[in-house]
Parts: sequence; structure tokens; C-alpha cells
Amino acid sequence: MNKDVIYIEPEQDITDILANIKASKHKIIALVPPKKAGVLRSAVNFKLIAKTARQNEKTVVLITTDESLHRLANSVAMPTAKSLQSKPQLPDDDDAMEFGDDDDTIEEPVAPKPKAVPVAQAVKVTPKKPAEDDVIEGEPEPEEEKEPKTKNEKNLAKMKGTKIPNIKKYRKFIIIGAVALVVIIMFSLWANLIAPAAKISVKVHTTAQNFTEKVTFVSDESKADPKAGVFFIEQKTVTKKAEGDFPATGEVDKGTKASGKVTIVRPKGEKIDKSHQNFSIPKGATFTIGGKEFVVTEGGSANVGEKYHCDGSLDGQSTCATTEDISSGGISVVAKENGDAYNVAAASSGISSSISIPNNYKVSSTAMAGGSSKIVKVVSKEDVESASSNLNTGDEAKNVREELTNEFGKEYILLGNMEQSEPKITTSPALNEEVGDNITPKIVKEVTYTMFAVNREQVKTYINEVVTANLGDDTQEVYDTGVDKAFFEAFQNSKDDSSAKLKATTKTGPRVTDEMIREKALGRKTGEVQSILKSIKGVSSVKIDTSYFFVTTVPEDTNRVEINIENEE
Repeated sequence: MNKDVIYIEPEQDITDILANIKASKHKIIALVPPKKAGVLRSAVNFKLIAKTARQNEKTVVLITTDESLHRLANSVAMPTAKSLQSKPQLPDDDDAMEFGDDDDTIEEPVAPKPKAVPVAQAVKVTPKKPAEDDVIEGEPEPEEEKEPKTKNEKNLAKMKGTKIPNIKKYRKFIIIGAVALVVIIMFSLWANLIAPAAKISVKVHTTAQNFTEKVTFVSDESKADPKAGVFFIEQKTVTKKAEGDFPATGEVDKGTKASGKVTIVRPKGEKIDKSHQNFSIPKGATFTIGGKEFVVTEGGSANVGEKYHCDGSLDGQSTCATTEDISSGGISVVAKENGDAYNVAAASSGISSSISIPNNYKVSSTAMAGGSSKIVKVVSKEDVESASSNLNTGDEAKNVREELTNEFGKEYILLGNMEQSEPKITTSPALNEEVGDNITPKIVKEVTYTMFAVNREQVKTYINEVVTANLGDDTQEVYDTGVDKAFFEAFQNSKDDSSAKLKATTKTGPRVTDEMIREKALGRKTGEVQSILKSIKGVSSVKIDTSYFFVTTVPEDTNRVEINIENEE
């Protein structure tokens, strides 16, 4: 049996397709759409094609692999095939008929032309008659047809009265119902698993008490014991330096000192005591010669030795007399100051001394020589003191204290006042050193500041330990150790005693813990939880806030329950 193959071009409209179907000379027509056929995306167009095929006693088979086109073809009971060589099928696979025998296939023309109707081999199609009550709304009743004469014409006649259910009509309700179901499920999960949350706020009455205890400090952390009040003390140090220039006004004689010798002679016949036979001149003694003062650099003595005579036995006499002059020899002396003014001539009289010399002793000196003067500019003590006072440090100590306080941070409690070292002053040139020409002396002043502190956690541990021990009742507990405002008083930092008084204000009250509240609240109604918690002695108020109005039970999930315990005096 012969059949036509109609190729639909992209630019064709539905009227062109219907005209080609009417113009076809064969009962079987293979309709081949392009990949993008907008004209076949309408269910109305498929109805027109089906109606035109029935009116012209022809069977149209849609050749495509597009599933959307398959569904539209099925909606009007149009047979479909995936290719010109495959067997076509109706919507019900069981009733699908072969498009043709193996030797009766549709041959694809080599070069189809627009609006042309190529002739191919005929195929056999046995359409299925749909149920009479599944009719598409708005579709006109088929016209009365002649009695079919062939098998294919009989099958085609059965298809003309087929009623097809319109799924599209109910699609909106199906989608709305599915979305509503999903929303209900999601809301149920959210309302029961995610939304429920509660915040339980409990206020308890507490009592404030003053805390004062003496504590000690150690610089070795391994020896610290916070529970016993032995704290590890930490320190921070900073050195501030100020420098500047200053003029040198001091003058020093850098010349040489005159020197010579002095001789003392004990005269012949002088009576001497046996215990004072030697006459000594100590080092450092002074002699005044020619109005200038000289200092003994090496001591000397006038040793009597055997040069004396005693009346009677030496052991029996208390005094003896010298038999000749006794000389001390030359005693070295040097001028007290530099200068050629100390170059004095030799003298045999008019010499005085800082030591007691009998008047009958003879004192003489050699000429004093070698003294010279050289006045040079030096850095004097007065220069250094003046330059140091002129170094402006301003509010240095205040700024350093703030700097060290920030370094420790809020987690530390400061101890006592900041310690400040004595200024270390250095000059260049150094004190009493000569200042050369075109040299401007410089001064550097260094001060070291030290601050001590103790970590608050140590203090908190100690206060909690002491106050808890003093409570003596396991129904009471410490609500506030007062460590945030704690401070040390009378701090002493010495090797033998490093201590201070720790002062704070603590708050104690009934033992109400997060664990206790969770145990009594999880999974219970909010009203029941309020009654249970208010019955605890010392609890003044209970407030339960839930996440949403419909949440009336405290969740059993501890992560979804927030507990806030506040104390009031």
C-alpha cells in the first residue's frame, strides 16, 4: 500500500499542513516535523490535524522522538513512530499496530521540497477506539462517514468517535494540591522540630558581703597556689629615654703639681721616752712651705736606734738622751694643686705641719719644682644637674602607667603604684672630662618603670574557694565573686614579704543551676515549669518566653532552651 511522507518546514503554519493532508492521494500519511516546529506545540493544531484526517478518510502517523510531541499526539489518538523505518504505535501499546510489513516500509526521499508530498510505500495501521465518555471538550462530533471498504478504513472509523481525557484541565489542581501537601509537611516539620524554642529567665535573691583577706605573691609560677591565696605575680617594664645638648661651663687646671722633699731632724741631747724612740711622719700629712700646702706622698720616720744614752740601766730609766742629731731623711711631698705658684725655693725655717712637731726640731725642705697650669673646659657637676632638669618629660609617668595598664589588659588586677627607678644620667664627654673645641656635650636620661599585676582568674578561684568554705550549706552558692571590681591594698614587694590585702564584694544565694532548671523544665508545659521553679526557696521570679505563640511546651532538646539566671539583692 502506498503512503505519503509530508515534511513540515519551520516556516509553515497549520493551514499549510492541513492543505498538504487534504491534497495527499494516499490514505496513509507520515508527518515528519523538524527539530523546532512551533506549529506542532499546540494541542489545538493536533486536534485540527486529526479532524482533517478523519474528514478526508486518511490516517496520519507522527514521525518524531520528541516526548512532548508524543504526548500531544496521544491526546488525539494519533499513531506515532520514532522513524520512518520503525513501527508506529497508538497510546495503548497492547493495541498498537504495525505501520507496515518488513517489505512495506516508508522510504525517505533524498531531497524533500517544501510543501511537496513525496510518495512512499503504504503501511498498515489498526487504530484503537477510545471510550465514548472520554471526549475532549469543545471538539465537534465527526460527520457521518461511508461504510469503510478496507481493514484500515474500518480501524480509522473506530478512531473517529474516540473520547480522550483532557489531563491539562486538571493539571493546575494537581500542582496546587502537591504544593499544598509539601507546604503542610514542611510546616509540620518546622513547627515540631525547628520552631519550638524557649528562654527561661530566673531571678534569685542574693546577699552582698564584704571580702577582705591577706594574700601573698611569688615570682615562680610553679610555687603559686591560688586556692590557698598564693598568687603568681607578673610584671611589665618599660624604659623611657630623654636626651639633649647642653653647654659646658666647668674649668679645671690640667697642669702639673710641684714636688720636693721635707726633712725633720731631732736634735742631739733630747730626752726621749723608751716607748717613743721612733718619730714617724705619716702619709697624707701636710706641710706649708712658702705659704703653699704640700702633701706627704710617702711616710717616713726618725729612728733613734742606738743613738741615745741613758743614765744608769736602760731598763731602770724612764728617759734617755740622744747622743747625736737624728734625721728623718727626705720625705716626698707634692703640691696640693697644679700651678707654677707652687714652685717655691728651699726653706729651713717657717715650715708648719699638720702633725705636732716640737719646736726644737729642725724642719727643712728642698726647692719645690715642676708645677705648671693649664686651664681647660670640662663637664661640671653643676652642668649635668642643670641639663638634667631641663629635659622635659611632661606627663611621662602618667602616659607610661596607661601604656603598661593596656598591656596587661582587663584580665589582670594591678598591684600598688607603678615603681620608678632613679634616673640614670650619662654625658658625653663624661663628668670632669675635658671638652674639646667645637664639641657640644650631650646628655641622656633613662628612667625604668615597672608595674605588677595578678591574673583575675587566680583571684576568682581564691574568692570562690574561701566564700564557699564559709557558707557551710550545700543549698547556697556563690553568685558573684566580685572579681570584676576586686582590688589589692597595702601592697608590699620585698624579698622577705611580698603581700597585700585583697578586697571585693561577693554575692551569695540559693543554689539554682542551669542543670537543675533543665532537669525540671525540659518537655514540660510552661505553666508547670513556672510553678516548679517558683517553689524553690530564694527564687523571686520565673519568666518563660517561647519562640512562637503556639509553642506551649519547653522543648526536650537542650540546645533549643536558653537559661538565664539573674541575681538581685
